[in-house]
Amino acid sequence: MSGGGSSAIVLPLFLSMGLSFPLATAIQKVSAVFWAPTAAWNYLRGRKIDWPFVVLFTVIGLVGAYIGVKVVLGIDERILEVVVGILILLLVIHTVLQKHAGLEEKFVTSRTRRLLAYPFALLMGFYESVFGSGNGILFAVVAMKTRGFDFIDALGHYFLIATFWVLFATLLLLMQGFYDIPLMLAGALGSIAGAYLGSAFARFKGNVFIRMVFAIVGTLLGLKLLLGL
Repeated sequence: MSGGGSSAIVLPLFLSMGLSFPLATAIQKVSAVFWAPTAAWNYLRGRKIDWPFVVLFTVIGLVGAYIGVKVVLGIDERILEVVVGILILLLVIHTVLQKHAGLEEKFVTSRTRRLLAYPFALLMGFYESVFGSGNGILFAVVAMKTRGFDFIDALGHYFLIATFWVLFATLLLLMQGFYDIPLMLAGALGSIAGAYLGSAFARFKGNVFIRMVFAIVGTLLGLKLLLGL
């Protein structure tokens, strides 16, 4: 619904069950392989997809995703949560202060400004394979500023791009032997239902509603990560 990230919900749950961080991450990524394209379809149905942007942003992000999978095996999760928590809160504040941001499409003519989106791809691809929560918020802000997307376009393009990132990360984690078939199946089935209902409802309500959810979820997520709740 908002790009806040399901991993903030499911990773603490899986870790409380005694699963290792790499295994919990693998289960969450498998779920995302199924729910991300479901959400993308709802948001982008009937809209024009910027395929050159999607392809290039995806490819650059895959490099980051590869590095991220390597880091998952030995990362200090708490440090990552604090850094990302601060970043998300800053992005939410920025979006709230920009009262008309994301409410309508505004084509960006500046080639330089449009190209500024791509350096973020490496960072977001990396983060997507490590944790992922709030990545949609970062992408939405970047896409609105550099491509002129509204919230619906921004989230739709993010979920489409993230599908390839999480698929790549999933394959790498599975090759390392991190899998649990029953939990992965349950996670995938549940998340498909949630993604379809959430994205369909958000698109029906429109950009103003998504902006409100974006701000609320982003604030709660940022505080959760920052305070370690």
